[in-house]
Amino acid sequence: MTEKAKKIHIELKSGESGITSFAGLWPAVELFRKAGLPRTIDSAVGARSSRGFRDSEHILSLVLLHLSGGSAADHLPFLKEKLSFEKLGVPVPSPSALRKWLNEFHNGDEDGKRGMGKAFIPEENGYLKGLGTVLSRLFAFAVTGAPRKHITLDQDATFIETEESGANWNYKGQKSYQALNTYCPQYDLVAGTRYGDGNVPPGWKQKEELERILHNLPGEVKGVSLRSDSAGYRTDLLTWCTEGKHSRFGYIPVGISCPVGEEFKKAVRAVPEEDWKPLGKERGGKQEGNGTVQEWAEIVYVPINLGRKKHGRDYRFLAVRERWDGLLSPQKERQEEGKTESEAEAVSSPGDQLYFTEAIRLLEEEVPGVKKLHLLDLGGRVYKTFGIVTNIEDGADGGIFGYGQGDPMDGEKIIRWQRKRSGKAEEIHHILKDELGGGHVPSKRFGANAAWWTIAVLALNLHNLMKRRLLPEEYGKSRPKSLRFLLYTMVGKIVTHGRRTVLKIWTGDRGGPLFASVMKRLELLQSMPD
Repeated sequence: MTEKAKKIHIELKSGESGITSFAGLWPAVELFRKAGLPRTIDSAVGARSSRGFRDSEHILSLVLLHLSGGSAADHLPFLKEKLSFEKLGVPVPSPSALRKWLNEFHNGDEDGKRGMGKAFIPEENGYLKGLGTVLSRLFAFAVTGAPRKHITLDQDATFIETEESGANWNYKGQKSYQALNTYCPQYDLVAGTRYGDGNVPPGWKQKEELERILHNLPGEVKGVSLRSDSAGYRTDLLTWCTEGKHSRFGYIPVGISCPVGEEFKKAVRAVPEEDWKPLGKERGGKQEGNGTVQEWAEIVYVPINLGRKKHGRDYRFLAVRERWDGLLSPQKERQEEGKTESEAEAVSSPGDQLYFTEAIRLLEEEVPGVKKLHLLDLGGRVYKTFGIVTNIEDGADGGIFGYGQGDPMDGEKIIRWQRKRSGKAEEIHHILKDELGGGHVPSKRFGANAAWWTIAVLALNLHNLMKRRLLPEEYGKSRPKSLRFLLYTMVGKIVTHGRRTVLKIWTGDRGGPLFASVMKRLELLQSMPD
C-alpha cells in the first residue's frame, strides 16, 4: 500500500508591495551608476522625448530587461512588476514609451538610400552616435580600474536574422541586419559595434570602424594589435596598419585570415614536404583539438593587390594544412565499386594526382560545405588548407601577444595567437543574440534596431565587467543565463523607514552570500570621475 501524498493547501492573495523577484540585479544598477553612465547618457544621447523618462532611465531599463531574460519591449510590464525598483530610483517605461524613444535614433533622411541590393550603411544621427560614446565610457571605466599598455582588438561580423520587412537579403539568402563588433579579450568587452544591413559585405569600411574605435580608446592604452577573419583581408586596412598611418598608435600588428584561392594553393603546393612543421600536436602532454595533427609553413605568395614594399615590414603568409579523411561523394564511390582490385589499387596510389584532383572536384560539387574547406591534394593526400596574413616579424616580443615577456614570436606562435579570436567571437555573438535579446528586431526602422542592438552590447559589457570586478573567480566564465539562476533572480523586499529605504535580501540560499560578497566589492570600487 502506497503512502498517501500530503495534501497541499494553496491560497491566492493580492501581491504585497515592495516585493522584488530580481533583487540580485541591484549590483548591476550600482555598477551602472559607479561607471558614471547616467551622466554620460543624459549628456551624450539627448533623445529624450517620451513621457518624462530620461535617456539613462530608458537605457537602464533595457539593460535590466536584457539581463533578466526579456527580449522584447512588450516584456517591460513583466519587468516592472517583478523588479519593483521604483522606490530605489529605477523607473521602468511602458512599451509604447520605449518604442517612441527608440524611434528617435532613426535617421529618416538616410533611409531612402538603403535600396534592396545596394550596400549602404546609413549615417548615424547624433542620438545613435551618443550610444557609441556610452560604450566608450564603460570601456574607459574598465581600463582605468585595471590599466594595460597593449590590447588586442578582434573584429568580427554577425548576421541578425529577421522576417522584418525593412531588412535586406544577405549573401546566404536570408533577410537580416548585420553587426560588426570590435572585441577586446583582455577586458572581455566589446569596445564598439557598427550596425548595418545584411547585404553589406562584412569587411566593408572595416578600416574606418577601426579608426573610430582607436580614437575613443582611453589614454592608458599605448598600443594595439588587430585580429580578424577573412572579411578583414582588405588592402586599405592592411596597408594602413602595416605602414603605421595612425597618428597615435602607428604600426599595428595584425593577424588576418586570408582567402585560399588558386594562386594561394599554387604557393602551398610549392612548399617542400620537409618544410612543413607540426602545429597543435601536443601541449602540456595533452593532445589538442580533435586529435588531428595540423602542420604549418610560410609560403612565398605575393598578391597583386598587396605586393612587396621597398621599406618597412613585409606581409607574410602562413599556411596551415590538416589531413582530411572525409568520405568521397556517392558518385565517386559508385565509380570505385565497379573497378577491379588492380584498378582500384592503381587509382588509389599516392602518386596518382589525377585521382585526388577528381575526387576533390566531385566533393566540392556534391557535398554541401565542402568547398569552404579548401581541399587540396598534396603528395597523394587530401588536406584542408587555411591561410593567415601577418605583418609580425619573427623575433618580435611575444609579451604583447599573450606569451611570456621577451618570448620571441615565430610562425607557430602567430598562428596560435590569431586563432584565439574565432571561438570567442562566436561565443559573444551567441550570447548577444540568444541570451540578451540582441537577436530580436523590434522595429521596421533601421535606427531603432541599431539602438536596441547597441544597448544589448552595453548589457553584455556590464555583465562581463561585473564578473571580472565584483564576482569571485569561479564565476568568471558564467553567462547571463547562469547568473540569472545564481544571482539575478533573488527575492527581496523594499521597505521604507522614515527617510531610509532598505532592500532586504534573504541569505538562506546560495545567492545570499554571493550577493553580500558582490556588494562588499562594490563598496570598494572607485566611481568613474567626471
